[in-house]
Amino acid sequence: MKTKLLFLSLLVLSILGSCNIYNPAEPVPAYIHVDNIKVKGADTTATGQGTNSSKISDAWIYIDDQLIGCFEMPCTVPVISEGNHALRIRTGIKINGIAATRAPYPFYTDYQQSVSLQPGTTINITNATVTYLSFMTSTSHFPMIEDFENLGIKIIANAHTSEVPLALFDSPSSNVFEGNHSAGGVLHSNNTIFECKTIDSFLLNKNSLPVFLEFNYKCNQSFMVYLKGYPNYNTAEALSFNPSETWKKAYLFLTPAIAQLYAQSSATRFFINFQIKNNSGFDSVGLALDNIKIVQ
Repeated sequence: MKTKLLFLSLLVLSILGSCNIYNPAEPVPAYIHVDNIKVKGADTTATGQGTNSSKISDAWIYIDDQLIGCFEMPCTVPVISEGNHALRIRTGIKINGIAATRAPYPFYTDYQQSVSLQPGTTINITNATVTYLSFMTSTSHFPMIEDFENLGIKIIANAHTSEVPLALFDSPSSNVFEGNHSAGGVLHSNNTIFECKTIDSFLLNKNSLPVFLEFNYKCNQSFMVYLKGYPNYNTAEALSFNPSETWKKAYLFLTPAIAQLYAQSSATRFFINFQIKNNSGFDSVGLALDNIKIVQ
């Protein structure tokens, strides 16, 4: 019995002592650092795609078409690989400004670059740019673009509900995001509601293809965006936005509201409305809008 116990003890020690032989060293990763990605400047006249204003928050990183993961920028990402590889980054946004709804934006191109990965070294991706998809140059993809820079503004105050007119803000002003003008409304203590809407209704995708409303905004009270269907004029709220004293970029997903109106009343076209209320009797309750565009 003692001999057997001694043998088993020596066997266990031998196995434990040999573990390092079969436990290889952890691989040293290469790193990819992505600082930011922006939309490359576009000539509106030439491309019909409007402003380059963007808020790309996330990088969906692929190596040789294999997804590494989604990372909020700026980010430094470890990659267990070596040698020459194809890097592809899909540009991600927060749909409706909500962190839980991160997704690649379907209308931007991918950033692509050949990289040589070496263990322990970092490849820096800084000031990267993307564009809208090249075939998106017609009004079918951009039914409306309004930057308030030219005559014939496509948005007006809603005469049935708004107590104040649509105001055109001139640069220099904190109420202008870029260019020379933006627009919006200011409510005083004796005003309750400002509402503006598109003059025209628009033919939008109703077959679950994505439709987004892009715009820049600032406000000191919450406001709502809603759709009104045509010809029955039913309404569907798209989203309420919280106050922001600084300019923000919104990517508002319109598809659910479109589907709701189409199911309710077979709406064929859609108006877009912006509404802010002053239920507390405050003075100078304001909403400023710039670079409004429908993308589909």
